[in-house]
Order: sequence, then C-alpha cells, then structure tokens
Amino acid sequence: MAEAMPPRDLGPARSLAQTLLLTLTLAVPCAPAAALGAARPDQAAAGEAPRAPTHGTIPTSDQPEDRPLVQSGRPPGTGAAPRAARSPVLAFVALLVVGLVLGWRLRSAHRATPTALAQAASASVPGAALEAQRGTLRAVADTALDGVFLTDDRGRIAYANPAAEHLLGYPPGTLIGRDAHATLAPPEMQERCRRGLEGFAWDGRGEVLGMTITQTALRYDGSRVAVELSILPLWLDQSWHAIALMRDHTERAAMARDLDETRQNFHSLIQDNRTGILILDALGSIRFANRAAETLLDAALGGLIGQPFGIPVTQDPGDISQTEIRIVRHDGSAGVAAMGVTETRWQGQSAFLVMLHDVTERKVEETRIQRLAFEDRLTGLANRDLFFDRLAHARTLAIREHKGLAVLFMDLDHFKEINDTLGHEMGDAVLRAVGERLLALPRTSDTVARWGGDEFTAVFYDVADQQGAERVGRRLLDSFLLPFNPQGRELYVTPSIGISLFATEALDADELVRRADSAMYEAKRQGGNAFRVFDRDTAQVAESRLQIERDLRKALLHSELVLHYQPQVALDSGRCVGFEALLRWERPGCGRVGPADFLPLLESTGLIVEVGRWVIDQACRQLREWSDTRTEPFTLAVNLSPIQSAQGDLFALVASALDLYRVPPWRLVLEIAEGALFAYTNRAPTLLQRFADLGVALHVDDFGTGYSSLPALRRLPIAAIKIDERFVRDLVDDAGNAALVSAILTLAHGNGKQVIAEGVETAAAAAALRGLGCDLAQGYFFGRPMAAQELPRWLARHADRAAGRPGGDDHDAWPDAPAARSGILAAAPTSPTPSDPDQPPSTTPECPAP
Repeated sequence: MAEAMPPRDLGPARSLAQTLLLTLTLAVPCAPAAALGAARPDQAAAGEAPRAPTHGTIPTSDQPEDRPLVQSGRPPGTGAAPRAARSPVLAFVALLVVGLVLGWRLRSAHRATPTALAQAASASVPGAALEAQRGTLRAVADTALDGVFLTDDRGRIAYANPAAEHLLGYPPGTLIGRDAHATLAPPEMQERCRRGLEGFAWDGRGEVLGMTITQTALRYDGSRVAVELSILPLWLDQSWHAIALMRDHTERAAMARDLDETRQNFHSLIQDNRTGILILDALGSIRFANRAAETLLDAALGGLIGQPFGIPVTQDPGDISQTEIRIVRHDGSAGVAAMGVTETRWQGQSAFLVMLHDVTERKVEETRIQRLAFEDRLTGLANRDLFFDRLAHARTLAIREHKGLAVLFMDLDHFKEINDTLGHEMGDAVLRAVGERLLALPRTSDTVARWGGDEFTAVFYDVADQQGAERVGRRLLDSFLLPFNPQGRELYVTPSIGISLFATEALDADELVRRADSAMYEAKRQGGNAFRVFDRDTAQVAESRLQIERDLRKALLHSELVLHYQPQVALDSGRCVGFEALLRWERPGCGRVGPADFLPLLESTGLIVEVGRWVIDQACRQLREWSDTRTEPFTLAVNLSPIQSAQGDLFALVASALDLYRVPPWRLVLEIAEGALFAYTNRAPTLLQRFADLGVALHVDDFGTGYSSLPALRRLPIAAIKIDERFVRDLVDDAGNAALVSAILTLAHGNGKQVIAEGVETAAAAAALRGLGCDLAQGYFFGRPMAAQELPRWLARHADRAAGRPGGDDHDAWPDAPAARSGILAAAPTSPTPSDPDQPPSTTPECPAP
C-alpha cells in the first residue's frame, strides 16, 4: 500500500520543475512527438467530450497496446497547440539543466495545469539550438542518481535513465516499450494501478499526483524493492503523459531507523540517565536539563530552562573539573552533589556540560565510616588510633610552643566484679556512663579516649610540672565522687590513674603511654581510687614488670613452663576419675612462680595465646602417654582464656592435637571461667557446640562468681559446673553457703549437669559435699597439683587407701564410715603446710612480683 507524504509548498520552484519535466520529453530522441501521442485528427474533428474524471493511484495501464486510452485530443478548456509552439521553451532550458537533479530534491507536491504547460509549449526555438539543448538535457538525465521514467499516453515506458535501470535491475534499453504498471507494480497492486491509469488518461488527474509516496516496486529478477515515487502529469501532443522520479527507499529507511535508534539512545543516555545533565550557555544560564537534573534540583518539568546556574570554573578548556556543591533535595532536605564540568559547544555556541550526581548518602556513609574508624563504638570517645594521632599533634605543638603536656592512663577499680555479678550489659552501661562524664571534662585542646575494656587514656595540654599533673589527677578523681546510674541502678565506681609528663624529656608517644600505664599500676597497688605521677620509684617497678615480661617470652623457648596435675575424685566411690592441668613457671634464679604472679601478664601481653597452644599440645601428649602405659583412662581438664576464643583457629588447634596424639576426644575437658563464658558465646556462638559435637566435654569454672544462671547454661552444651572454692571453704561453718551450694546442686542436677567442688581442704567439707549429693571434688584434701612423674606414686597410694590397705598418712576421709566402704581417704593434710613447694613463693627482691 502506498504511504502518501503531504505536499510541501515550494512556491516558484514548482514551475521550474514542471518546465524541466516538460522539456525533458522534447529531448528524448527515441520518443519523437508523433510517437509520444500527437493528437489524432479524427478525434479532433469529432470533438468528443472528455469523460468524467476518475481518480487512480498511478498512471499505468494493462490495456492492449493498440487500444488508445485517450478519448479526447485536448484537455478541458484548451485548444490544440501546434507542435511548433513548443520550440520557444528550449530557449531557456539550457540555463536550468541542473534543475533535473534538483527536481527530485524539491519533491514538489504540485499538480500541473494544462494551461501552464500549454503556455510553456507555445514558444519556439530554432532547430540547431533545439538539438543542442536536447543533447544537454539527455546527458543530465542519464547521469542523474535517481531513476527517471517517461510514459506515453498508453502507459508504456518511453524513457528510463540508467539509474532507473540499475535500481530495478534491468539490462540497458530493455525497459522501453513495456507497460509501466505491469512491469513495475507488484501483482497485488496492478489492477488498482490500471484503473488509476485509465482515469489519468481521461482527465490527467490522480490521487497521488504531485506527491511523494513510498511503495514497493518489482525488479527484473522478481524481487521487490521499496522506493520513493513522485509522479507529475504532462499534457503533450493532445494527450496526458506521466513523468516519474524514483529513489531507492531502502537506504532512506535504514537512515530513518538509524535516526530513530539514535533518538532512542539519546533518550536512554540523557533523559533516562540517573546522573543530572545540564547544558549552560556562556553566561551560565541553563539551556538543557534532563529529568534527573530536575529531580536533583527540585524543579518542575522544564522549570530549569532559562534559569541562571552560574558560570562554573574549569581547570583547562576541555578538561573535566570535579567539585561538590550543596543542594536542596526534592524532599526539602540538604544534600551534596558531585559536579563535573567540561567546556563544550551547544547549537554552535560555546557552552558548559555539567554532570550532577547526588552523593548525599555516600557522604553520610563516609562520615559514619570515618567516625567508626576513629571513635569508640560503645562510649563515643576517641579510640586508640585517634588518641595517638591527637597525642602526636599535641606533642609537636608542645615542642614548638615550649609547653608541657600530661598523658593519663586510667583503669576502673573492680570492674570485673561488675561484669561477673551484674552481667556484661550492665558493664557496658557503666562504661558508657563513665565515657559521658569524662567527655565533659577536657578543654578543646584536650582529648579523652577509650583504650580498651575498662581502660581510658587522656591528653591534657599545657601541663608543665608535678603540681599541674596532680591538679589534673584530683579533678578526675573528683568527677567520680557522684554515683553513676546505669539502667536506673545507682553504682559507685572509682578509678586508678597514672600520669606521665612531657616537659623536660623528649619522650615519644609510646613511652609516654607506658609510663602512665606503670604509674596507674602503682596507684592500683595502693588500693585504687588514687592517682600516681610517674617517678623513679614507679620506673623501678615498671622495669621489674618489663623484666618479668621479657623472661616470660623466653620461658617458652627454654621449657621453663611446666604442667602440674591435680586429681579429681568421685565422692560416691573415692575413685580418681581425672586431673586438672595447672600451669607453673620454673623461673631461673627465682624458683617456682605462682600463676597469680604471671598469668595476668600473659593475658595483658597476649602471650596467653601462644602459651595456650602449648598447654593443649602438652595435655594431649600426656593423655597419649597415659594410654601407652596402660594407666586408667583418666580425663584431663585444660583451662581456656577468653582471649583464645577470639582466635579463629582454636577449634582446629584442639582437633589437630587430638588427632596427632590419637586421643579419644572425651578424655579432654575444656574449662571456661564463668566470667569468660560471655566471650565464647558472643564471639563464637557455635564454637561451644562444635566442641560438644566433636566429643570434647565442656565445664564451667568458678561457678557462682559470674553472672550466669542455670537456665541460661541449660541452653549451652555444658557437661558440668565447678563450684568456686569460696563457697566450699566455709561450707561447714556458714549455713548460707551450705544452702547456696545445695541450691546449685539441685538446679544443676535438674538440668542434667554434673557438679564439681573446688578447694576441698578438709574431711568435713568432703563429707558435707557428699551428703549434699555433689558428684566430684578436688582440693588439697585429696591431692596437691603434682608433676607428671609424681602421679604413679600418688595413684598407688590412693588405690591402697581406697581398698582399706594401710599406707600413706593416717587421715581418713570419713570419721563416720569405714575407709574400705567409703573409698575416700585423705591424700593430703587437711591444710597446706607453709613449706608446701606448690604454694606461690613470697615476693623477694631477686624475683619481684609484677
């Protein structure tokens, strides 16, 4: 079907195109005037009236060649024009040769009138000039890039230029004489074309005359091609002829598709882009804005056009300059937009291309991340990294301005008891409250930070001497006089404060902190709730503490750390069922050092992780040795530090050691202090369950001193709990302790847990525990911690007494039952003697305690 394009008003150009098309027919040698349908005398004489006009689509016909299509030899309202009258037209055609090419581009939507054509044909040109102009016009038509056709009054092709033949795939000259509609129109359009031709031949009218239409044409090989077709009527030799201009529409359609795709791409890249895009003129006014820019700048659709934006500054022409600007977002909130600017051209003028991207959320996140990087999450104070940064800055400023500064190290007294008795939630609430109070103390030049745990540090600028440091210390102590009210509960908290001065000595930041830390330990040794300024005495204590730390680091390399084993006995049978591994340090030149003197240092220095690895390895090695010597299948309990729970390889370490020494997992027991249980269940919620799935038994140590409850323990894979020795020591004389132990036993057994009593030192305590139904016990009453080589002798002696055979000492376990039946006999004196080698040694000048 044809797609009509509306005619365009080209004014005088239409007459030019018509004249050119008229003169073209005069220049075709193969179509002389007689062959192009000159008026037949019989028709002119008869004076037949023309038919009523009919409208067709294209002036072609499928009528037989010998059947004339024109019933009247003259158009309505005109007389016959003599052939000689055409000659004057050729006088000016030579000046308009290029018009044949321009005629297609003009696409004149014009219907020629017989009067205009007759007037154009009424002039005459001399014969020589006529032939010259015919040759010129023929050359122009032959070299035209668009196809040119001329049909006679019967609808036959009288002329086709080479471009037309190439477009339709016909050999040269083979189109001449063919019916136009039968040759060029597809079968489904031929009938309509034929009827249109009949109407055109009658009155020179048609629906598509003077318009450019798009339709399908038939090629020589039967294929089809989309073409643009313009048809103009020509009154020549008393009949209507047609001139057709044809162009391949395939390329034009492809160009239209490319243009449409370009438009779509522009729409996608510009209008649908989430980045705001603006075009500014040289004065900074907005000439273009996409939807993202309108949304970003909270403007209505099209509301930005013409608005002043300002002239952005670029670094160099053509370079993109990046900056950030503040904006008001569509919800009225303040925001930040990243702006990139580059110089460009817009509609032939200098312009600026501005790219806007809303980075408000990113800036908020960056601020949050920066705050997290330098702010303690719990208290909101500066963290350790920010503290050192501020300390370095203050130190530099103090040197330049010849000022002093004080570094404070503060630790809360007895904070562990708050955690153990009231729980870690209350402990965190206390730390937050302390942080709020400390935050109100310093000046703008000072910094208060949380060092970690319950430790805080501070930098106070312009403190030059001892008196100034003491004023700062008293001020801090006074801030703790009022109680704290975390979670609505009134609590009194006191600090121990150490102060170091940066005045006469050019100390680095690390040394200042170390000195303040040492002074803080001195304040704590004095009972707490005090401050101490670092001096020579403090330095000596600090040096002693550092020496112990250095010796501890060597202890592992030189095998100075050893394990001793304390028996655990079943109270109902007296049978030894296992041991607890306890760490001892054989310090050269000082003898055996008690764990209370070096374990805190192991914890504070982080050496406990390396020592813990060694303990687990040695415990599994000892279990393997007992199996190889066919000793009874005792269990062996090992204490875990809370710091070890933070190590991601703890489970793999235990499993690897069990596998290496081929030890059944049930023989290894891991003991976790009740106060440290929180660290395990929160840092690694699945760690305890993984140990239980492996077959390793889990015990809770020092039960009753922490914040746990049996209902809470019921949800954990705990096999047994150990009652702290403080409750066992006064069990016989203190009815309150007895009631508490009885309650613990009832609840523990009700929840399927075994109970082990620690610190059993007398037969009365052992009997009382047995009467209450306690399962296991350990303590000096049964046996001291012993080296591995001492165990066979103790086991033999214990077996003899359990069987009622004489041996060992004379202490019976039960004054009210035969030894052979009770099976529980004293394996040690009722109380340790002063000369007991397992007792922690007293502090001596040669081996100062930390």
